[in-house]
Amino acid sequence: MNDSGTADLLRRARQVLETGSPEMGKSESSSPVDLYLDLDRFEAERRMMRRFPQAVLASSILSHAGDWWSGDVLEVPLLLSRDDEGQVRAFINVCRHRGARLVEQGQGCGKRKFSCPYHAWTYGCDGQLLHVTGLRALPCVERAGLIWVIVDPAEDKSGEDMAAMLGPFSDDLRTMAFDACQAYAPREIEIACNWKLVIEGSSEAYHFKIAHRQSIAPLFADNAQIIDEHGLNRRMFIVRESLRQFSGTAESLDELRQHGNLLYFFFPLTMILVQPDHAQVTRIEPITPERTRIIDIALIPPGPLDERTREYWDRNVDLYRRTLGEDFSMMESIQAGLRSGANRTLHFGRHEMALTRFHEQLSAQLDVLDP
Repeated sequence: MNDSGTADLLRRARQVLETGSPEMGKSESSSPVDLYLDLDRFEAERRMMRRFPQAVLASSILSHAGDWWSGDVLEVPLLLSRDDEGQVRAFINVCRHRGARLVEQGQGCGKRKFSCPYHAWTYGCDGQLLHVTGLRALPCVERAGLIWVIVDPAEDKSGEDMAAMLGPFSDDLRTMAFDACQAYAPREIEIACNWKLVIEGSSEAYHFKIAHRQSIAPLFADNAQIIDEHGLNRRMFIVRESLRQFSGTAESLDELRQHGNLLYFFFPLTMILVQPDHAQVTRIEPITPERTRIIDIALIPPGPLDERTREYWDRNVDLYRRTLGEDFSMMESIQAGLRSGANRTLHFGRHEMALTRFHEQLSAQLDVLDP
């Protein structure tokens, strides 16, 4: 974002504080309850998700040649490695001989080749079989301190294609130097709700003063949000109370983030919350229509981590996760009530315009799926 974009964001945030009203959509909308329960719809959603970049890993986890990571994303077994030229490669973690998993889930360093445990077919870090056919490669790009992978092998995308899909909001993150950040405090948990409820709960500030009254509510103005879109991706600026006392011009996002949190949503499953001095990355992994895995990690500035520094970052991560826990409790409560028959639809008001747009965009992407 350039200086004029930052100035416009600041102007709009001040207007929200002055009027006491958030930026709003043109109309209300609703979402049928069946969309959160139906298995066929869920499977179609997951097929669609595989066509989009997923923030699989922080770049700093694969910082040297020979570093590798193996895990499943959207039920696709992945193997990521950094080759001798410093490039990250992504592959389907399946031997091309008889289809065995090449590497068990985990991570490591100093690897120059991978051997299948079934018949010892061996591949280099660049995915090339040392004799016949190489591993099935996947589109992969490093952006904003993260490794993004498209896990559908039918998608033939270049790094430039993937960067275009991530768009200018990923440029925002690069201007804030997240390319140089290091990963901290990774976590995986499961919650009992549909994945779309997680997106919805992170797409409006309307609930802050109520759901988060025991945690972050005092820090933020009531229902004060600024929302911008680029393609399928979204940026939300959540205004802090401190902005009322700030009379400066905030010529950069680094300055502006002292007075509000920037929440980036990269369709369909990645959220990056930018706080004053670090970011929290959350990737959503749908498991069933009523169960979701949450993978999150902090991106913190580079540097040594002594005891005092770790205590500081641990406090920040703990507050973030306690706040998320408040959201997750509400989402599980909503999911538990969906089968009761009390509601046929969930209602979104004009101040919940990002929820309306998300469902419009999701439906449009499902419409273009192959039959």
